[in-house]
Amino acid sequence: MIPETVQELLQRQHGLATRAQLRRYGLSESTLAWRLRTQWSLVLPRVVFAGRGPLSERQRLVAALLFADGDAVVTSFAAAAWHGVTAVAPGGPIHLLVPPSRGLASTGFVVVRRTVRPDERPFRRGALTLASRARAVADAARDAGTPNLARALVIEAAQRGIVRPADLRHELEAGPRQGSRLLRNAVQDAEAGAWSVPEADLGRLCRRSRLLPEMWLNPDLVADDGTCLPRPDGWFDDVALAVQVHSREHHDGPDSWDDTVMADGLLGEYGVAVVPVTPRRIARSPDVVLRRIERCYEIARRRPRRGPRGGASSAGSARRWRRGAGTAGRR
Repeated sequence: MIPETVQELLQRQHGLATRAQLRRYGLSESTLAWRLRTQWSLVLPRVVFAGRGPLSERQRLVAALLFADGDAVVTSFAAAAWHGVTAVAPGGPIHLLVPPSRGLASTGFVVVRRTVRPDERPFRRGALTLASRARAVADAARDAGTPNLARALVIEAAQRGIVRPADLRHELEAGPRQGSRLLRNAVQDAEAGAWSVPEADLGRLCRRSRLLPEMWLNPDLVADDGTCLPRPDGWFDDVALAVQVHSREHHDGPDSWDDTVMADGLLGEYGVAVVPVTPRRIARSPDVVLRRIERCYEIARRRPRRGPRGGASSAGSARRWRRGAGTAGRR
C-alpha cells in the first residue's frame, strides 16, 4: 500500500520522485524494491518513475532536476523548446546549469554544465526550473553544432518575439567563448532583420560583393500613393531593387505560395524590379546567384529610379548588416 503522502508527492512531480523523497514521505525500502521489480522503474540514478512506459518531455525535465537535487536550472535545447522555439527537435539531451562546486556528473539523457554565471532570472513553474528565454536560446545556439541550426533557433526566437536581439547580444558578450561564433553570427542575422535562414544566407552572400551596396532585409515599403507594399526579403533602396528568396519548403501550403507570387506582382506594379532566387541555388551555386543579383543591380542603376522608398523594418529600423561584432566573454 502506497501512503497518501507519497501519492500526493508523485502527483505534484508528474509521477517522479527521488529515493530519498519516497523514504521521507513514508514509503518503506521493501515496498519500493517490490514496486521497482514489478511496476516502477529507475529512469536516472536515484530517480524513480511510478510507471514503466516512456517519459513525456515534461517528465524528462522533472527527472533531470530531481537527479540534480538542488539549485540546477534546465537550459539549452530543452529550455528553448519549453519557451516555444520550434526549431528544436524534442527528445534530445537535457542540459543543466549547476554551480561549479557541485560534484555532479552527466548521465543518461542529462548533460551537466557547471557555470560561475548563474541565470539571473530563471523561470519557475511547479516542479520545473528553466533558464530565462535569452539564456536558453543563447545556450542552444552555442550548442547547435551547425550554423544553420544556430541561426534557425535565434531567428525564430527573435521574429516570434520570444526574446529580444538585444538580450541575446548581452548573453553573447557575457557568456563563454566556446560556441560563441555560432551565436554571434546568428545574432547578427537577427539584428539585421532576417526572418529565416535562407534570408540570412542571402544577406551574407550579398555582403561578399564589391559592387553591391549594403542590403536591407524586410524593410517597410510605402508607395507614393500611400499603399503599403509587401516587404521584400532583400532591398537595395538606391535603385528600388528587391530580391526575393522563394521556396515551397518555407510556405505553409498552396495559398501561401500563391500569396508570394501575388506579392511579387504587386511590387512590379509599383515599379519595383524583383530578382527571384531560391535557397537551393544560394547553397549550391552562390557565385552564380551573386552575379545575377549584381547584373540586375547594374541594370537598375542605369535607369531612372522609380518606385517606393524603404522605411523601418519589422525588426526595428531598416538595419544594415553589422560589421565587427564584439567578442564574447567567458562563462
